[in-house]
Amino acid sequence: MSDTGHDSGHIRLHGDAPSEETQLVVEEHTNDVFVVVTQLFCHNGHNLVTSSEEFEGFPGIALWLEGAGTAGEVVVSPIHGDSSKRGMEFPKGTKVAIKCPTCKEELPELTSCRCTDHARLRKAYLTPMLSDAHIIAVCDIWGCPLSRVIDSYEMFSEFLDGNIGEPPEEE
Repeated sequence: MSDTGHDSGHIRLHGDAPSEETQLVVEEHTNDVFVVVTQLFCHNGHNLVTSSEEFEGFPGIALWLEGAGTAGEVVVSPIHGDSSKRGMEFPKGTKVAIKCPTCKEELPELTSCRCTDHARLRKAYLTPMLSDAHIIAVCDIWGCPLSRVIDSYEMFSEFLDGNIGEPPEEE
């Protein structure tokens, strides 16, 4: 696996491995560990992992994005920490609606993102059970690097670590 594009410094694994329900793949390459999403569902149960585009041999995650007067599909890398994507482009900082490409419904809001005061993290589910215990949180600001994999109810830990929630007030 290539090290290009992977930001392994932002990958944190709690415990020995991700939960069995999420079917996350943990790939080890030299001294790095990569977490790969193999399934991801919208709130209506549509699987967002598609074989139309691959990243390092893994199928990508398809999202329908709308913003700045345009709309289209974007396929993002399923490798946590890899910001590679293919498809539509938006100017950095554009607020986009993140939707399922099948039902075209916007992904539900999880919480605010710390990147700007109007950013929101949208959630998709790592299991077909659609449990908030196993989600991916994606920011609706194009270019924000603060997306998260949250497994086994680690939401509170993310909040306490300052990774999610309201942005700090300007002084």
